[in-house]
Amino acid sequence: MAEKRTVKEYFGLFGKGALIGVANTVPGVSGGTIAVVTGIYDELMESIAHFLKNWKFLAFLIAGAGVGILIFARLIEFLFANYPAQTLYSFIGLILGGIPFLWHKADFGKKVKPVWILAFLLGFIPVLLMGLGTEPGETAPITQLTPSTALMIFLAGTAGAGAMIIPGVSGSFLLLLMGMYSTFITAVNDMNLPVLFVACLGVAAGILVVARVMTFFLTKFPKGTYAVIFGLVLGSLVALWPGLTVDFWGILSLLFIPMGALAGYLLGDR
Repeated sequence: MAEKRTVKEYFGLFGKGALIGVANTVPGVSGGTIAVVTGIYDELMESIAHFLKNWKFLAFLIAGAGVGILIFARLIEFLFANYPAQTLYSFIGLILGGIPFLWHKADFGKKVKPVWILAFLLGFIPVLLMGLGTEPGETAPITQLTPSTALMIFLAGTAGAGAMIIPGVSGSFLLLLMGMYSTFITAVNDMNLPVLFVACLGVAAGILVVARVMTFFLTKFPKGTYAVIFGLVLGSLVALWPGLTVDFWGILSLLFIPMGALAGYLLGDR
């Protein structure tokens, strides 16, 4: 439901959008999870499904996500290439820091129903298996549009965007599975406007469809849906774990987890 916000809150929303944009550039990290742990997921789904009712929310969030992608794509690419464990530890901590808010938001109560456990497993197991699978290969980026490549980019954008707003599911990882990740990240870094235009059309289509589906389930079956989301989020934590190098730098790098957790806790709406 749309609500009035102060200027400070809109700037905070812009920052959360930037974080979601950054997360979506990292294969294995879910922008949907970041939206959950920062406390804006429900409103995001409802706002997308009925965008005229809360257009300011979407405008600030999308602007933030765009800035996050455009400004930080190269930085994240550099960090992920040179400091992959530390980068993933930071995102793991960020997600952990938002779990208390997510638990409070779900409001399961003291009695856990068996159907909620099944819903949790429905979310947890597929994401876990996806994360533990063999890392897919990548193809050369598409830089020129033809009818066939435009269709490929549009469909990849649709699938990737649909995945990126589902908590625990990485749109970037799905693009890797499809062999299209390098096409999207190269288009962003090179500002290839024709490719970006087609990709954005696909992204918009994917987001609109998935948002309506998620809004329906959050409205009709809120606790069961949150049980699935919990499974998706916790499964992503296991899938994101990069391992541990047992030396001084490897142990010291674990400090990125509590640092990320503090950021996640502070970002969550309480």
